[in-house]
Amino acid sequence: MKANLLLLFSFLGLPIPNSIAFIGEIGLGGELRMVPGMEKRASMVAKLGYEKCIVPKSAEKSLASMGLEKMKIIGCKNLKEVFNIVFPSHRHLVVY
Repeated sequence: MKANLLLLFSFLGLPIPNSIAFIGEIGLGGELRMVPGMEKRASMVAKLGYEKCIVPKSAEKSLASMGLEKMKIIGCKNLKEVFNIVFPSHRHLVVY
C-alpha cells in the first residue's frame, strides 16, 4: 500500500511522515483491503519503532488488541480517510 500512497502524496507534493507505516492493499475504488500476515507485519512495524500504523478498517480491532508496544493502530475504509488522517490540515485537496 505504501508504494501507491507514495505516488499519490508525491503528486500532491506532500511527504509522508516517517512515523507512519501502512499495511494493506488499495482496491481500484480506493478501498483498503487486508493482506496475508497482517499480525506479523504489524508486529514487525512496531518493533521498527513506528508510532502509527494505518490498516484496513476490517483489521483494526484484531491488531489493536495485540498490544503492539507504543504503536497506535488506525483503521481506515478508503484512501480519503487515510489522507485525512495523515494530512489533517490538507483535507481540502481530496475531492472524491
